[in-house]
Amino acid sequence: MNGQSNPLDQLPPIILPEAISWWPLAIGWWIVIILSVFIALVLSIYCVRSYKAKVLKRAATHEGQQLYQAYLQTNDSYDYIAQYNQLLRRFCLQQFPNVFCASLSGDAWLQQLDKLAGKNLYQSSTGRQLLTLYQAKYCEDIDVSALNALLNQWLKQVKIKQTMEAIS
Repeated sequence: MNGQSNPLDQLPPIILPEAISWWPLAIGWWIVIILSVFIALVLSIYCVRSYKAKVLKRAATHEGQQLYQAYLQTNDSYDYIAQYNQLLRRFCLQQFPNVFCASLSGDAWLQQLDKLAGKNLYQSSTGRQLLTLYQAKYCEDIDVSALNALLNQWLKQVKIKQTMEAIS
């Protein structure tokens, strides 16, 4: 048997097919690429619009902090409440131009602020301190730090993209 060769050695070598190329892509990969680009585009547009919509909120929060820092230096609570009230009115006029709030005062003003936030924040005893601005005798026992916290909480609660129908 030494002289005899294996009959399998006489067969020609196996010819393997060429490897499958990654290009051109199959239709499924094209669909995945198109969907990924579309989702990335929509997500980036949403993020930019959301960032731009919250610019006014960030500016109001920053100005509220400046008002509080100025109060800590001067200890003038009447000036703080007057500027605080102006800040709220400017924010409401710019963010909600179709909502009737510019000429409101007293309980109607506090109710409108609560309606915009969707929560009873200014009807509390802390929020009612804003009404001391309209009183003939000014009260000095005002908790300015609680009012500052209330402003920050209100700005977090208020809805940016509310429509007139949702507020009414």
